Amino acid sequence: MRSVNVQDAVIGSLFTLLGVAVLYFSSGLKAMPGMVVGPGFFPQVTGAGLALFGAVLVTLSLWGRQDEAEDGTLTTTQPSEKPSLANRLFSPVLLLSILVLIVVMPILGFLVTTTLFSILVVLIGGGGLLRALIFSPVLTFATHALFVYGLRVPLPVGIWG
Repeated sequence: MRSVNVQDAVIGSLFTLLGVAVLYFSSGLKAMPGMVVGPGFFPQVTGAGLALFGAVLVTLSLWGRQDEAEDGTLTTTQPSEKPSLANRLFSPVLLLSILVLIVVMPILGFLVTTTLFSILVVLIGGGGLLRALIFSPVLTFATHALFVYGLRVPLPVGIWG
């Protein structure tokens, strides 16, 4: 017998609906003459990603997970341990740090805030300090190069660049 993970189905449905709404509303944003990428491009990519991954989450939650027992019967596996405090705090801390990033980026600039944000994400995700210090500048400069040189989209400079 299959079991349905109701929480995942609800969250996946919400993400799918949000993604479709973002796609719908961002489709009306038109590019200015001479702009390679219009203002609706990134919201459309984000909306499509939300809708796609939300639909995948709904599908996986409805599909259920089954394992075959030794006697040949199918059983649904459940996690045996409760998540740790660090695992339970990951999402709220990540959401709070994204909100801080949005507020602080115009002041400090893209390079500084993205580096600090990616260090924090690696650290709260369980990566070590060395990994964070290696990964963060690489991610920051690759993203900067993609936006500024590849897509010709200006990024916030801030007081420190």
